Amino acid sequence: MNVLRILSLLVFVGLVYLGGDLIANNAAFTNAPGALARLKVYFTLNRSWTNGGYPLPEVASRIFSGDPGKLRTNIDHAIGGFSGWRVKSRAEDRIVVRVSPSFWHRGSTIEIGLSPVPGGLRMEVSAVSDSSSADLGADRNYILNLYHAIGEENAIHPPV
Repeated sequence: MNVLRILSLLVFVGLVYLGGDLIANNAAFTNAPGALARLKVYFTLNRSWTNGGYPLPEVASRIFSGDPGKLRTNIDHAIGGFSGWRVKSRAEDRIVVRVSPSFWHRGSTIEIGLSPVPGGLRMEVSAVSDSSSADLGADRNYILNLYHAIGEENAIHPPV
């Protein structure tokens, strides 16, 4: 009987941890392509990317309009606004960011590719978890948070 209680407690704690992880990563189950497809992505992938082929539509490359120099400054400010995010290397067309591990997931490496387009910059992003197991959408969430933070920086400091 005690073994059953201990096993039940362990299952309950595991489910709470799993639910907390999915909530922390803003797992949007009601959005396209549907809950089952999203669960498959969250439980099988340990990376996210924007240059085509990623199964969730919200993770796609973005074009930010404005002066490329000012956009790069806003991108740097956006990255600096995240605790645990540190720039590992920087070039004119590429930024590599290290995300420190936290309670909910292992660390990740984010690579940001910047290419000029007429009137702005195209941003291609890939994020890879240090873990070989599924990241439950953490890397997807990093990319979406980065896009949101850049949008906020652009609203505060217009890149024109």
